[in-house]
Amino acid sequence: MKRVFSRKTEGGGVRFGRKHALVAAVCLTALVLCLAACAPTAAPQEGGAGSTPVAETGEEADESQSFSTAADFTEHSTGLYPDIQRNAEFQNSGNRGCAACHDDLFTLDKNNGSFVHITNQVGMKKGTYNGDCVVCHFSKAGTAGNIMSENIHVRHYGSTEFVNANGNCWSCHVTDTDDDGNIVMKLFEDIQYDARYGGYPNEDEVDIDWLSRHGWDEGTFSGVVRLAEPNVSFEVDQNASAEEAEFNILNFERIDGNDTYDALEKSVADGSYRLKVTGVGKSGEYTIDDLKAMPQTEFTAAQMCLVAGYNTAMLDNMPMKGVRLADFIEAVGGVDAGVNTITPVACDGWTAIFPGGSTDLQAYLDNDAVIVLEAYGHDLSIYQGGPVKIFVPGTGGTATVRNLVGLDFSQTDNPPSYSDVAAGLLEVNKTINLDTSWFDNDGVQGKVGEPLVMEGAAWGWTFGDDFKYEVDKILISFDYGKNWVEVDSPDEFDPYQWTHFTMTWTPEKAGTYVVKAKAVSKDGVEQGKDANIIVQVSE
Repeated sequence: MKRVFSRKTEGGGVRFGRKHALVAAVCLTALVLCLAACAPTAAPQEGGAGSTPVAETGEEADESQSFSTAADFTEHSTGLYPDIQRNAEFQNSGNRGCAACHDDLFTLDKNNGSFVHITNQVGMKKGTYNGDCVVCHFSKAGTAGNIMSENIHVRHYGSTEFVNANGNCWSCHVTDTDDDGNIVMKLFEDIQYDARYGGYPNEDEVDIDWLSRHGWDEGTFSGVVRLAEPNVSFEVDQNASAEEAEFNILNFERIDGNDTYDALEKSVADGSYRLKVTGVGKSGEYTIDDLKAMPQTEFTAAQMCLVAGYNTAMLDNMPMKGVRLADFIEAVGGVDAGVNTITPVACDGWTAIFPGGSTDLQAYLDNDAVIVLEAYGHDLSIYQGGPVKIFVPGTGGTATVRNLVGLDFSQTDNPPSYSDVAAGLLEVNKTINLDTSWFDNDGVQGKVGEPLVMEGAAWGWTFGDDFKYEVDKILISFDYGKNWVEVDSPDEFDPYQWTHFTMTWTPEKAGTYVVKAKAVSKDGVEQGKDANIIVQVSE
């Protein structure tokens, strides 16, 4: 479905249509070892779901491929920002933040010695950033990983490259004030897209007028162009993402020194794979052909890491086929009396929500869980979660268990539900329930008078009674959020899918722009933090 909207609203704003909402699952943690070792790595490798992992477990990386020269902090650079004195001498904006030294944190992580992160490929072939790391590794979310702040600081200050490049605290951080006026340290990425960097932290006419009267014609110290009424139009749809741009992970990779994924792949190849099912009328082992003989359902749904950051690369919108859990239970003779719990078991020991965890069966049924066997018209590869995975549409991660070898139906006192876990993580800001992502990285290039096409997508959790964050609209701003263009999402869009939007903008003035995007749910909940992208327009 595609809709095109381009109409002016009262006051000169533009209203448009929205795409499709949604979430879904497929991952556990966020990308990380954020920036260990100071320098970029080789560009992300091409390749779709069937490609081999970027790095091999247990092998030390070739440092000539993993590192390059760190930015020298004493050599002033404006980076992507306008070439003016403030950005060079007072901000040194081109030599700050992760991107000053690292081309892409995902590739850096994949080449970080013997360590292999679970993320095998990020979506849209987009570079990852520190926001995809800190959700898990700033305060530690369950089994997500260790707290990284200590590791990163020691690694950088113990790096000859970083020290020789005159790296210091301000290579990564900025100082700001909290509500009580106290000086606090933040990451450069936390402020570089906002008014705190672009001018004054307050978005009112007094600040902008002060800047203009003192010679800052754009109303910003940084020279970033503010645009209240951009010449833009939008198309919205719920198209599936390309297979080569999908997002996929491997849960724990190796267990007790054995690569369980190699063994699983071999069992599929030689026909010995079996899915062990217990707690049902026809308990036993089922082949892939047995599962394919059951009633099949085809659908498309968004997949998103539970702990992805805002503007994440850990997403896609995948067409899938398999057996609805309800149909599967009927085909295997129903569940035993009193059964209220499902425990999906992966080849590496991962179950649901947390290792060894069981989950409320009714919650899986209510949220249309599917035992998936195919994606993009073919059998699931190991890297897509194959040969079998259980997928829960509308959720953000761990409820989906990949590389299944077992399904155990049992009786448990007060089994935990995915909603219970998600609610707890939301309360402590360890996960995101409504998000938008640009498909491009910072530094998009455009020319005055020539149409510039940019893409993105928004989605929200849509499961249970307490998580109804179906996307209603996407808001776009070219002036630090003072004015917003509304991109509406048609009511008939599938809430289990993402809302894909294509923006066509014809710039009328050269300069550097910060374009913001955020989703709003049908209940009026706004995305907690904007998705940002820097665009440079030349004459």
